[in-house]
Amino acid sequence: MAPRVNFGKNGILISAIVLIISVLLIIDRLLATGPVQLILADGKAVPVESASLFSINEVLFFIITAWLGGMSFFYIILFSKENQIPGSNDDEIPELKEDIALIPESKNTAMLAATILEGDEKILFRNILDNDGILQKELIMKTGFSEPKVSRLLDKAERRGLIVRHREGMGNRIFLKK
Repeated sequence: MAPRVNFGKNGILISAIVLIISVLLIIDRLLATGPVQLILADGKAVPVESASLFSINEVLFFIITAWLGGMSFFYIILFSKENQIPGSNDDEIPELKEDIALIPESKNTAMLAATILEGDEKILFRNILDNDGILQKELIMKTGFSEPKVSRLLDKAERRGLIVRHREGMGNRIFLKK
C-alpha cells in the first residue's frame, strides 16, 4: 500500500500552487527561443533561427514538472470532491436548508447519505430513513425487492456504517446508525 501524504487543511492550496508553478515553468521552457545566428547577406546582418532540439536535461525537467503538475491536479480533483457536500450550494436548493435545520443531527447525516446513494440502495435507505426501526420483512414488502436482494443491500449499508441490524425473533429490526 502506498504511503499517503497528508497536507492537513492546506493541502488543496499547496497543490494548487504546485500546479500553477509547474504549468508556468513548462510554458517558460517551451516558449524560450532557441539560438539565433546572424548571417551577413548583402552587407546586412540577417537573423536566422536554427532548429533546436531539447537536451536530456530539458526532457527530464519536462517529465518531472509535468508529473508534479499532474499529481497536484489529481489531488485537487479527488479531495475537493471528497470534501464537497451535495446540496451545500445555497442557490441550488434553498428550501432544503430550512428542512435540515428542523431535523436532528443523526437524521441530517442519514439524509446526506440518502442523497449520495444511487438506485436500489437509495430506495432501501429512504425506506429505512422514513421508518427507523423497521423490520426487514416490512422492507421487503415496501420495496418489492426479493429477500436475498434486501439482505445484500443491508449488508452493504451495514459495512458502510449507515445502519445497524438487531436480531428480533426470526427477523431483524433495522435502525439508522447514530
